[in-house]
Order: sequence, then structure tokens, then C-alpha cells
Amino acid sequence: MILPQEYVVQKFCQYAGYPRYSKRTNVWAAGCPICREGTSWGKKRRLNYRVKKNYMSCFNCGWHGNPTVFIQEVTGMTWQEINAESKDYDILPEDAITSNTPTAKTTNIVDTLPKDSINLLDINQVSYWNNSEPVQKAIASINGRKLDTACNKPKTLWISLTDYTHKNRLILPFYDENNNIVFYQSRSLYKEDEIDRPKYLSKAGGEKTLFNINQVDPKLSKLFIFEGPIDSCFVKNGIAVGGIQESSESTFTSLQQQQLERYRLFDKIWVLDSQWLDTASYKKTQILLDQGETVFIWPESIGTKFKDLNDLCVAMDTPGIGYKFIQKNSYTDIKGKLLLNQIRSL
Repeated sequence: MILPQEYVVQKFCQYAGYPRYSKRTNVWAAGCPICREGTSWGKKRRLNYRVKKNYMSCFNCGWHGNPTVFIQEVTGMTWQEINAESKDYDILPEDAITSNTPTAKTTNIVDTLPKDSINLLDINQVSYWNNSEPVQKAIASINGRKLDTACNKPKTLWISLTDYTHKNRLILPFYDENNNIVFYQSRSLYKEDEIDRPKYLSKAGGEKTLFNINQVDPKLSKLFIFEGPIDSCFVKNGIAVGGIQESSESTFTSLQQQQLERYRLFDKIWVLDSQWLDTASYKKTQILLDQGETVFIWPESIGTKFKDLNDLCVAMDTPGIGYKFIQKNSYTDIKGKLLLNQIRSL
């Protein structure tokens, strides 16, 4: 099956990393979404699409084949679906040739961070603002939650002393795979702040992305999906959606779904708060299992004592939990539902 070149290029730009086109050689180069190129992701482009030969190959993992096979591999579509879709496609996006960044982009971009933000993981900045009570409060919160030593901690944590909306709150940055901050949430540090505002506030005008997606290690082909950013800092390849609905609605934003598509071949496990102690978590687990997802179900020995992964790590004085423990206690479909019924009956 010969696909329209414009259609192939569109799929290549959508799923391969950092696509770049060379007019001189008539070759597209990008990061391979199949092997993720190990530690070279974002640094090298080892997947080539030779337009003239209509052929693709990766110099890292050795994968090779025609465009149809590539699209099947990265999208999960059948060749019949690809053929049908390609017939309706006849326009190449204007920025496809010049774009060197992933297709997924935020919309309605506003300021990268709240006004006058201070990096709480920068020793020099913290030292300068050491006499500020809100800064001290934020540092105490970071240390108390062991965020400063967490195995999957973010590159930065922030606070603003002047921003109208996010003033004196812990700011959690959401990086994209280019290590650019494209979204953020702030968490209250003072109880009185929660009287008339939610514990978490999001960036105004921004589309929610996936927290810590920039820190995914491609050598571990698993993603551990959390609801809250802080808990995701305590397991390797932990990412967070920043809140999910207690309904059957779509769990992800369209942008988050695009980000996840780059890890289509990864195993995905949901890690929520303890189903033993949190009714909302119990209900969300039911919804996810109904949707065919794999969910970590807290063993009774720890699920009745600790509300979430952060609480557990603080109590154990550890920077994180091994992913094998989470994987061992994760379930899909009927097994998970039976375990939930046991929790409800106790």
C-alpha cells in the first residue's frame, strides 16, 4: 500500500521526537518513538525517513520498515484504518517542514510562571530570601514532605511573594519533553488560604499537561500515573495528571493524551490514594477498572495506615518506593474489582 507522502510526513511529525527535514538529502530525522533512543532522547535523531526510497529505519534499535508498518507500530491502527484515513488527508500542515519540536503544544499560553517566582531548589535564591517567612514556610513543607530528596523530584519548585493569585503558595512546574515549563499548579501552604480557595490552583489560561513527563526514563518501559504531582515524585517514571474526574468522562486533556501517545508501547499503571482510607480514591479505582486500566490497589498492611505514597515515604524515611512493589500489587479487570469488594466488606 502506497500512502500519500503528506500523510506519512504528518504521522512522522506527530509521533517521532523533534522531527527535522533536510532539503539537501530529502530525509526526515527524528527521535525513535519505538526505542526512545535511551539516554540520547532529545539529543540525537536516529530515526530516518528516506522520502525518495519511502523507507524508515532507526540506527539505535535497528527497527526498519515502510511507512505503513511504522504507522501501525506507533498508532495501533490496522492497515485498513490507515488506508481509509489517508484517503481523506490532502493538506500538509504549514509548519511541518520547519518545526523542530513535538506536535503537542499548549494553547492560550500565558506567563511561564507566576510573577517574581523564586526557585526553592536554588541555594543562592533561597539564601537571599532566607528572612522571608513564606519562603521559610515553603522550605519547611518541602523538607517535611521529603520533596528535596525524592527519587523523582522535579527540576525546580517555586514560590511567588507578589503574584495576585498564587502568592505564598508552593508552585509545582509542569515541564514538557523539551524541558520547558508549560503549565503549573500551586498548592496552599497556609490553612487560612484554603478557606475561600482550593488547595490546588492551576495556571490561568493554560492547558493542563502531564507532570514530570520530562523525567521519564525510556529504559523502564512503564509509566506510573498519579492524580497528584507530589506523590508522583516518589517512584521512578511517576507522572501526574493533576486531578481526575469522579465520573466516566475522559481522564486526560487532549494535550495530555498527545503526550501519552509517545509512550504507547509502555505499560501504564494508575497509583491513587489508599482505597482503604479515601472514598473518592475507591470510586475512581472502580471507574478506572471499568475502563480496562491497570490500578495499584493498596495492600491492607499499609493501606489502612497511610493515605498516599508521600505519607508512606515520609514515615519510612525513604526517597521512593520500588516500582516492582507497585507492579506486584497492581490489577486489571475482575481481579481488581474482587479486591475492591473485599475492601468494602471489611
